[in-house]
Amino acid sequence: MLKKIILLPLLSLTFLFAINEANIKSEMEHKIQTITEILQNKSLTLEDKKVQIAPTVDTIFDYKTMSKISLGKRWKTLTSSEQETFSQKFETKLKNSYFEKLELYTDQKVIVNESEKVKATRIYLHSDIVGVEETYEVIYKFYNVKNSNDWRIYDVEITGVSIIQTYRKQFAEFLQTKSFDELLASL
Repeated sequence: MLKKIILLPLLSLTFLFAINEANIKSEMEHKIQTITEILQNKSLTLEDKKVQIAPTVDTIFDYKTMSKISLGKRWKTLTSSEQETFSQKFETKLKNSYFEKLELYTDQKVIVNESEKVKATRIYLHSDIVGVEETYEVIYKFYNVKNSNDWRIYDVEITGVSIIQTYRKQFAEFLQTKSFDELLASL
């Protein structure tokens, strides 16, 4: 079941450009529809679906910010080279996790609800993934990119569980007994 839940944020990942605040909900609805059509296309192989979805994932998620949050205070102790290496490996890990879940897609419906401006620079977009037996609440957490009108996702919360905070806890526990290089190797 957790694997299916992790697939759910993927349903909203097709974006051509960063989103401005006024269009977050409508852009998400449009892009969710686009990705759903790709996933439902029986003539495409799993690899074809990945190829069609992958390039657009990068434009809405801020992997560097996600990496920074996932490491917490440890991030500041890293050299810029280590930060870059970690960000690249973490991005690959996140993408692999999402794409592994593509096989689990079984025609769930996505309902995009209202957005909530929780701070001047933070918006939560609430949505529901409706399956045959269960409904899952998914909150896409956006932040305003400094000195711009672009909004990017920095976290996804699924049924009350933050993906990035979960990684943060795992990484902190790992680093209590192992080195940063060992963490990189594990990614």
